[in-house]
Amino acid sequence: MAVDVSWGELEIGQADSARNRLVGAAALPPAAGAGSRTAKLTYYTPPLRGFELGASYTPMPRGVGDMPDPREAMHLVEAAVRKTILMGGVSTRLSAGTSRARVRGDSRRLPRQSWIVGTQFAWQSVTLDGDLRQQQEADGLSVRSVNAALAYGRGDMSLSLRARRTLPENGAASDHYLADLAYHITPRWQVMADTNIDTGAGSMGTVVKVGTRLVF
Repeated sequence: MAVDVSWGELEIGQADSARNRLVGAAALPPAAGAGSRTAKLTYYTPPLRGFELGASYTPMPRGVGDMPDPREAMHLVEAAVRKTILMGGVSTRLSAGTSRARVRGDSRRLPRQSWIVGTQFAWQSVTLDGDLRQQQEADGLSVRSVNAALAYGRGDMSLSLRARRTLPENGAASDHYLADLAYHITPRWQVMADTNIDTGAGSMGTVVKVGTRLVF
């Protein structure tokens, strides 16, 4: 349910959180569970000098996907701010968000607290995203990551390149790269290719996938 009045917008129910809606994460998605589409209360202010502000409260967040576990976390609070600037043909978006939750000491589904600051530049068919984020796990350890993404789409072709460098508080840094290409041969026939490179410990290294999609 959503109510839009002169003093802002109020949402109640299964919807994106304020942080996911205002900040997003085009480079690579945030940790699973944080800000997922679970029952919550969200408020957005009217635009204030070009700034958009929002806050969300989830009394009992879900775990991963549709597997609720009430022991995992309670009282997830999220807040975000976004500013969009148009200069010539370039759209610039500046954003920041944070979250805090009460979690069990052995939880791995939801961080105790996190923050993210990012920017996006969009010009014609090209979009460039970048962000810096940090989250503190339930055991108190922090993980910081730097993310970047470049996307191009024109006509029947779309291409995206994404990269992440993860810096654990106690551990070695790791890199993650994704490249996706899609082309529509006909309106009902699409071919796709993607490459996934992960240098983290225990990862599969490099994975290349090629596929096609037919719509009948």
